[in-house]
Amino acid sequence: MFLAPVPGSYLVATVNGFGILVEAVYVTLFFIYAPTKAMRAETAIIFGILDVGFLGAAIAATRLALEGEARIDAIGVMCAGLNIIMYASPLSAMKTVVTTKSVEFMPFMLSFFFFLNGGIWAFYALLVRDIFLGVPNGTGFLLGTAQLVLYAIYSNAKPSKNAVNSMEEGTQHEPLIMS
Repeated sequence: MFLAPVPGSYLVATVNGFGILVEAVYVTLFFIYAPTKAMRAETAIIFGILDVGFLGAAIAATRLALEGEARIDAIGVMCAGLNIIMYASPLSAMKTVVTTKSVEFMPFMLSFFFFLNGGIWAFYALLVRDIFLGVPNGTGFLLGTAQLVLYAIYSNAKPSKNAVNSMEEGTQHEPLIMS
């Protein structure tokens, strides 16, 4: 079976399939509304290499080179690594929050749902005793918690003068959609 290599893992396969659909819609909308052709091209190249090329090569290698339990373990390690990367992606936003002392570039709802998603999946992993789900989602739960703590610390803080100056000099990226 391609979508669920571990027997009984249809819940995880279904949720990940829906996640692929949502990500495809998000990337498509980004390509439609991206401000410049250069940004679209750069994003397309990165998307092609990381999301399509790397994942396709990893799946092909595990399907061709490994059998049985070794294949399941390799796919589990690969998926756990990709999940940890997904949960670690807001680290740059967290750095920006600390640098600017402002939560302008880290939306509360995104942080809250990272926290919630990591927590629910980590709890599920504990129930089914699946280390491949538990490690990345436990990491996501901890990173989501750190985001919420940062949000609480800096939500009413005034941006420092140095952060405002660096934003005016253009070293800080501006959001694509202004609120």
